[in-house]
Amino acid sequence: MKTIKIHIEKGDALQQLMPILEGKVFHVSKSKNWTKIEKLGKIIPNENGDLETSFGSSRNSFFKNKGCVSVFDYRNIHEDKPQEHIWKLEPTSLLTPEGGIVIFVLSEETYSKLIPSEGLKEEDFNQMVVPYVEAGYPGAIELSLIDEVIFVTMDEIDKIYLGSYKKPKI
Repeated sequence: MKTIKIHIEKGDALQQLMPILEGKVFHVSKSKNWTKIEKLGKIIPNENGDLETSFGSSRNSFFKNKGCVSVFDYRNIHEDKPQEHIWKLEPTSLLTPEGGIVIFVLSEETYSKLIPSEGLKEEDFNQMVVPYVEAGYPGAIELSLIDEVIFVTMDEIDKIYLGSYKKPKI
């Protein structure tokens, strides 16, 4: 498992992290949760909502209710459907000057187990889920299934409307 530390002085954190996150599936947690996750050796589902997060612990989250760890699926982030929904769930929303985040990049071997949000039945949308951007991993994600752990800190937050993110032209 590769460990990376990134410090962002100012600007839009997601814009700056996007070149690293494009094409990947990842889970995000507050940095203060790292010690517990490392000790457990896995990322556990937040089924009872007692893990501190802003990603669905107190909401009626579809993947939490299914016993899954919710992940960001950026494998096809530049296609039309994900672009329609990217602004609904921002992975850097936990990042503040007072507290960093940890991004856990899943290995490709986990992809076959992912439950995608597209194709869910209409009744499933009574629960919180972001189509085309969010997926669920059933059960705990062992740290052995993580390719990279990225620790991100930031000095100053400058939010730009996320829905405006487009892949830079090469």
